[in-house]
Amino acid sequence: MRLQTLLGRAKLFVGGSEIEIGGEDPQSRIIRGFHQLVIQAYPNLRMLRGITYSENDIAGCLRQTQEALFGTDVTSLAESEQEVLAFIQSNNRSGVRTTLKLLLERFEHKPNGWYYAAVLCTLAKLCARGKVEVRSESNTLEDDELERALRNTHGHGNVILVPQADFTASQVRNLKELYEEFFDVSPVATEAKALSRETGEALQNKMLELAPFVAQSALYPFLNALNPVIEKLKSVSGKPYTWYLTDFLKEADLLLDLKETVIDPIRKFISGPQKNIFDAARKMVREQESNFAYIQGDESALLSKALLDPECYKGNSIQQVKTLVDTLQEKVGAQLEAEISSAKAASQALKDRLCNMAEFSSLTVEQQAEITQPFRDFTQSVERQQLIAVIRDMQRRFEEKEYQQLLSRLTALSQPKPQRSNLAQTSETEKHLTSVYPPIAEPKVEYIPGRSIKVSFKKAWLADESDVELYLASLRDALLSEIRSGKRIQI
Repeated sequence: MRLQTLLGRAKLFVGGSEIEIGGEDPQSRIIRGFHQLVIQAYPNLRMLRGITYSENDIAGCLRQTQEALFGTDVTSLAESEQEVLAFIQSNNRSGVRTTLKLLLERFEHKPNGWYYAAVLCTLAKLCARGKVEVRSESNTLEDDELERALRNTHGHGNVILVPQADFTASQVRNLKELYEEFFDVSPVATEAKALSRETGEALQNKMLELAPFVAQSALYPFLNALNPVIEKLKSVSGKPYTWYLTDFLKEADLLLDLKETVIDPIRKFISGPQKNIFDAARKMVREQESNFAYIQGDESALLSKALLDPECYKGNSIQQVKTLVDTLQEKVGAQLEAEISSAKAASQALKDRLCNMAEFSSLTVEQQAEITQPFRDFTQSVERQQLIAVIRDMQRRFEEKEYQQLLSRLTALSQPKPQRSNLAQTSETEKHLTSVYPPIAEPKVEYIPGRSIKVSFKKAWLADESDVELYLASLRDALLSEIRSGKRIQI
């Protein structure tokens, strides 16, 4: 009881100075006295503002910028953060290497007295704000690697802390303006390091966005113009964040020029009606190219050249392509219609000539229908064709082959069939003679086209009446020669 009374009345001294603590309860007086001792021995402890940290808070502190807590926060640093940053900057100016181990030793002792988790979380906030870089073996640590390095107590001696380089407001502003002008959107970050990282990622994404376009260069040759653009984007991607605030701005003019003259026009071309015009032109060339040789004009050559032009996506080039396509479609359509009409007319002339022959008149209605059916089939087939060369080939084959077969069939049908006697009523002698000497078959008539007859003539053209007489005489001899050999000439 006496000891308790004496302690309740005893004087308390901290740092050689008496402190006034009221009350007579010795336990509460001593506890409050030790509070005063802690405050005087560790004056910087109050910089933590009474916040309780744990190691599990490290990840949250590192991700604060990603969660937009600091993304647009330009307020001043907390007092504890300023103290840590000042220590790192002071060592850096003095040429002293600041390791994570040294930082912990500095702030765990007087005059700070911070506990382990508080030091790490304060450093993590500085990293999140982009004020401090953490390096290990000359590599800058980011994200998950940084978190593992802070929590790994065995490696703290090899983790180097470096203050981030200071950049002027104009450098940050210029990078932001370049970002907005090149990507047509505003960046999310406003702090120097975060803005630099966002710029590097945006350049990488732009390169990945353009790569599929180049893969279609076989269909759209002008897309090869993106190759230099991708190479340029590749050369400015993956750089240290400091590079984007210094050297990257030197590339501004070239990048903006590529955007204006190549990237934007091509994106507009691919996503707009110009692509449909180009596709229609390419389809027409693929389907109608064989017809171009049968029309007049140089539109086909100009169209093929325009589709291969590496700058056809610029200016009004694609409108010129559309004009060429319309002209070619009109010319091809007219020529195709003329070829079909010509083939049908030639077929009709052959049919009329055949139907006017006496042999045709001697046939039955069914036989006449059999002979004229190929003409109807030929007409229907020609009307479905879209290639001039095919139409002409069909006409040639019909005149030289199928028409000959029809003439042979007409001859066979028009010849009277010999009356065969009833073998049951013939005598044995007749049967024997028939078996030994079979009836002789009628010779098959061969038809040849008139254009296939070769006329022997020494000159390449006819110049006067004597040439005409000589040529007609040679032609007459050639015709008579074929007829005398038992052939009939198709005209």
